[in-house]
Amino acid sequence: MVTWTLQSNACDVLSLGPRAAGRLATVGVRTVSELLAAKPQAAADRQFSAETIAAWQREARLLLSVPELSAEAVRILATLGIGSAVALARSAPTELIAKVESLWRDQVKHSWIATISKPTTAELCAWIRLAHQQNYQQVA
Repeated sequence: MVTWTLQSNACDVLSLGPRAAGRLATVGVRTVSELLAAKPQAAADRQFSAETIAAWQREARLLLSVPELSAEAVRILATLGIGSAVALARSAPTELIAKVESLWRDQVKHSWIATISKPTTAELCAWIRLAHQQNYQQVA
């Protein structure tokens, strides 16, 4: 498992390609720290919307706070608006299941969903448990 830090390359953390890395660099974003500090409206350009930048920020925060999650899990959760271990730990399984079902019904808006498997209820519960464990470790 790779351990990401604030100094990690943002494009490596988000699994973005060299073109995206170049475009982010033009708005001053190279590291995770710079991504998290960026104002989505200011960092947006013709190819990246403010919504995309905000989703990438949620992904990066979530990867830093729950590193055991897979990249797919993080992308799904960030798309649902969950961007931290605390937010994930506070998620009720039934609500998370409903949100995932809704996301899969709206594949037109998020075409990348068609390339991955919908998580099972057991997987969603495991993600919540990981967040609880991470929160407990941070407090201990």
